[in-house]
Amino acid sequence: MLDERLGLTGRRVVVAGAGGGGIGTAVCRLLVEAGAVVVALDNDPDHLALSERAMDDAGGHYHSFVADVRSADDVGAAVIGTAEAGPLHGLVHVAGGLFPDQWASLLETPPETFDSVLELNLRSAFLTTRAVGTRLVEQRTGGSIVHLTSIAALSAMPFGATYAAAKAGMVALTRTAALELGPSGVRVNAVAAGSVRTPRNMKQSSADDAPSERAAIPLGRRGLPDDIAGAVLFLLSGLSGFVSGQVLAVDGGSSARPSFLDDDNLPVFVRDPQLRARLLDDEGAG
Repeated sequence: MLDERLGLTGRRVVVAGAGGGGIGTAVCRLLVEAGAVVVALDNDPDHLALSERAMDDAGGHYHSFVADVRSADDVGAAVIGTAEAGPLHGLVHVAGGLFPDQWASLLETPPETFDSVLELNLRSAFLTTRAVGTRLVEQRTGGSIVHLTSIAALSAMPFGATYAAAKAGMVALTRTAALELGPSGVRVNAVAAGSVRTPRNMKQSSADDAPSERAAIPLGRRGLPDDIAGAVLFLLSGLSGFVSGQVLAVDGGSSARPSFLDDDNLPVFVRDPQLRARLLDDEGAG
């Protein structure tokens, strides 16, 4: 049975940054649908309520804690509080982001903005990984940790250097934790998300993908929270039992697309009209 191969029934998984109706909510809902017990952490009660409603609708079991994952005390208290009800088996660290007023060129970014972005995206991941990882090692039960990073960590992000740096730091944190925790049977992996439609970023964009967005992504659309949640579920489950220290890009193929391609998906240096026409005709025939 697939449920047995997933191995998530009754497993208690901490989701840090669980609220908001976006990726965190999608992860929470899919986990309870797979039979896991979610320990949902978020610093906003209203955002947390969105995930609680989704898990209730799915008939799932969960515990909720209003906690700021940038605070070692909050994270520690939540982990201790839920561990009293039974062993933990995993962590999904979703919390992070870059707010509109934090976008700036590298030369115009204030040091305090750099510190704030690293605190939310990298330091918080360190705190949750340290707290849950300590518990998993002490229990001697093994487990799985999944960090949500970004494809910006794998390349670059103009006007978002602080975010790219923080997410690249998460990749190093993921791989180092995989090596250190591996002997205790704890797997650590990351999901590098591409452009994903969430309630937060949809406030700054239209309801539909723009032509330029579709052209930049080989699959022709932006991602959805469920696309990311499915990858997270895989990395938490027994289906990935021999996978650790890896970064799975979930981006519709955009990170594989070279920068030298034009809007027709041809190299910019292919200028011969007849050659371009033949190649585009071949593509259409395919």
